[in-house]
Amino acid sequence: MDIPKIRQDFPALKHYVWLQNGGVSLTPAPVAEEHVRLMREILERGPMHIVYPDEEYPRRQQSKERLARFFWVDAGDLSLMRGVSEAYQTVLRGLDWREGDQVLITEEEEQAVFLPTFHLRDLFGVEVIKVPLVDDAEGQVEAIAGRMTDRTRLVAFSHVITDSGFRLPAKEICRVVRERGAMSFVDTAHSAGLYSIDLNEMGCDFAGLLSYKWMYAPYASGLLFVRKERLDDIRVTYAGARAESWVDFKRNRFEMKATAERFEYGPWSWPLVHAWAFSADYLSDIGLARIWKRTTALASRLKTGLKGIPGVRVFTPEAPALSAAVVSFHMAGWDVIDLRDTLRERWKIMIKAFQTTRDGLRASVPFFLLEEEIDLLLEALETLGEA
Repeated sequence: MDIPKIRQDFPALKHYVWLQNGGVSLTPAPVAEEHVRLMREILERGPMHIVYPDEEYPRRQQSKERLARFFWVDAGDLSLMRGVSEAYQTVLRGLDWREGDQVLITEEEEQAVFLPTFHLRDLFGVEVIKVPLVDDAEGQVEAIAGRMTDRTRLVAFSHVITDSGFRLPAKEICRVVRERGAMSFVDTAHSAGLYSIDLNEMGCDFAGLLSYKWMYAPYASGLLFVRKERLDDIRVTYAGARAESWVDFKRNRFEMKATAERFEYGPWSWPLVHAWAFSADYLSDIGLARIWKRTTALASRLKTGLKGIPGVRVFTPEAPALSAAVVSFHMAGWDVIDLRDTLRERWKIMIKAFQTTRDGLRASVPFFLLEEEIDLLLEALETLGEA
């Protein structure tokens, strides 16, 4: 992997050390240029679906098919969304809830899963059960299985926890959930794009997919994956244009699409969707296996270095099998906001501070980072720890 050449695709790296990819990623030049080309096309040729429908509509289908191939599913298994939050809301709002029904989430879910779930509690009296994170794959599965009851209808979790960086054994969790007769939703915001993900093999019933973190597409678009067997288990709550197979305006009749596309209602910014498909090809050309190998090497280098700094507590599991590109930690004696701001002002290190169930900093480690940039963060923390 030619890292210096790849870094030329990210000119913003000249200005700072980029450890904020888990917020919104930098967009590589080829992807950004494709997005600009698509927007210029609208400027110069007009609204493509109106002026050139025979050109634009096949292109839209092709973009969805390219994204579907990236996740090893059929295009009809995917429904365009504006992000993971909307994908999860579509599932929640498509189920009939009764007081006492249970939803399991992890104890460190962020807003995309946390807020809709607890809002569901307030609306319908659903019981929300929070499952602790366990630094052991088998133990994590047991922690979820041990809290499921005959009232559990849905288990929703992030494949990689947003702030602490735990990577959950999604395939094993989904298997247990299925065996217990419940459904599973997986938020893949911090895993999609890091390595190959076969959603059918994962075994989840539903998944939320995102364009603008580890897939390096422009902000923002998303997808909902619906397993074929679950297609009729959730109703269409928001019916709108693009959900229909056909409409008879005179007889006031319609029929919804027979695929997951029935959950779509627009409009969309199609240049964003096309650019996302382009970014999937960009990553595939580099090679997901190579991206993952370098990501784990960089993340391991950072975790090892952090553990050698007095006063630093690392939250993220050390094993690559239980983590991904997110490395989170706390430094004693420092307010996390002050520490974040100091790293930015003195060393031009862009990093996230979080204050949720834990307080800490989150380093998001993109594959194109340099080893010396990892070392710069470690040296800066050592310096601040001695101050």
